[in-house]
Amino acid sequence: MIKINLVIHKLNYLWKSVFLVLIILFFGLEIYTLFTQNYEGNIDLPQQTGNFAHVGEILAKEQQKDEFCFGVIGDTQSHGTFEQIAKELRSEPLSFAVFLGDFVRKGTEGNHNYFKSEYATEFAFPFPAFFVVGNHDVDMNSFPLSRFEEVYGPSIFSFEYQKCLFVVLRTLNKPYSNEESIQFLEKLISEKDLPNYNKIFVFMHIPPPISPDFKAREFKGSSEIISLIEKLKADYVIAGDYHGYARIAIKNTVYLITGGGGAHLEERKFGQFHHALVLKVTKDSISERILMVNRKEELEDRIESLVLADIYPWMKNNLFAVFFLNIVAMLCGFNVTTRIFRNGSIVHN
Repeated sequence: MIKINLVIHKLNYLWKSVFLVLIILFFGLEIYTLFTQNYEGNIDLPQQTGNFAHVGEILAKEQQKDEFCFGVIGDTQSHGTFEQIAKELRSEPLSFAVFLGDFVRKGTEGNHNYFKSEYATEFAFPFPAFFVVGNHDVDMNSFPLSRFEEVYGPSIFSFEYQKCLFVVLRTLNKPYSNEESIQFLEKLISEKDLPNYNKIFVFMHIPPPISPDFKAREFKGSSEIISLIEKLKADYVIAGDYHGYARIAIKNTVYLITGGGGAHLEERKFGQFHHALVLKVTKDSISERILMVNRKEELEDRIESLVLADIYPWMKNNLFAVFFLNIVAMLCGFNVTTRIFRNGSIVHN
């Protein structure tokens, strides 16, 4: 009987010890969350990053070159894969890079805080970077288009570099309208001296459905945009959205999809792979090079993403619940600690 009592006491001692460890982990996670948010959750993007006028001015000040390179990356939402791609891009002699949208998992302040933190501390590029808005990057309630433009700059704009024209459009599915992109293209065609440019590039998130062999979904205004791209005489139209790679040439325009920046790939049809593209531009030619990497998931990035994108926003929006949970955890911790010492002395005796 005495042995049975000792076993029972030891089991009680064990589960109470486990419960105490869980309480300690609860407070540890809370402290880590507040620490991470304080030091990384409010980081702004570097000065040479975003769709703002001053970023375009950096490029405008450069002297004329015989050739230049730029990078494009689509759908980078991942915990580790894009860091490998970013490392490859940083080693390239790029003039700038363009994110083709869906660089966060959900359109929330927390998810964008995590991305900005990673960008500023882990893979900031030594050259300007621009951002196309994707359907995952915005939300009508939690991260509206106005907030996106406040953080990253205009979602529809153009800039000139080395006698080339670069056009960034906003192509999103419902409930968003693409009418502004259509009007922007119409104005651009009427006002710009298009033959004066050596090359013309168009960037967007959802690609236009220009061929049955080119996987793309319909979006409102797609036919008008296709027609205007023809009038623009664009050399390249580069998009994301589809998590893979595709390329097709129609008339004098090359349509490229590069959405393998880190998000889970589409079915391995046609051997999809994680990658970014580097385009080399000269007066007479454009060449493409694919930078491929293997998928990689980092536990540290997963935890940091969970903390900045989910846990801290919940804590901020539920202060009463956080206060209540802390009180309950402290009382439980005190009670369990007392019982552990009491049971420990009984077992010892």
